[in-house]
Amino acid sequence: MIKTYNILSLLLDYPSVELWESRSEIMPVLRDEKILSVKSLAEVETFLSYVSSFPDVRSWQAAYSDVFDTSSKTNLYLFDMVYGTSRDRGQAMVDLKEEYLKAGLMPAEDELPDYLPMYLQYVANMDSVEQARSAMDDIRGVITKMDERFAKEQHPYEPLIAILKEE
Repeated sequence: MIKTYNILSLLLDYPSVELWESRSEIMPVLRDEKILSVKSLAEVETFLSYVSSFPDVRSWQAAYSDVFDTSSKTNLYLFDMVYGTSRDRGQAMVDLKEEYLKAGLMPAEDELPDYLPMYLQYVANMDSVEQARSAMDDIRGVITKMDERFAKEQHPYEPLIAILKEE
């Protein structure tokens, strides 16, 4: 497993107690794997400072719900950025789910296949960093649009999106 993409997936997903309790271990793992640039590592540190501003995991979870459940402009669905509500989105979802299944991953039934943290889990399970980077290149345009929206809204998760745009 490529730990860097797994960590980014976890940071972008709904905060778990396990993540909260292990947040101090994130930077050493990212530094050791040496996938992220110095600039991207600084972005993760910025985000972790934001996380540390919460007194407990429940507060972080509430903030996560507030920022993602109140704005349709800043969500974590890749195809929403491309297709909106077009019918083409449905076929793209089916195709992506098939890719996950071919890779041996069972997508969560309660989440759409184009959910960015799920895609990052798919990338994290690739055989090499080169394959992972190629898969990220496939969504680079979407991530760039997503980053523009997040930056415009001064979204607290924007540093993580910026990393995905750059790496």
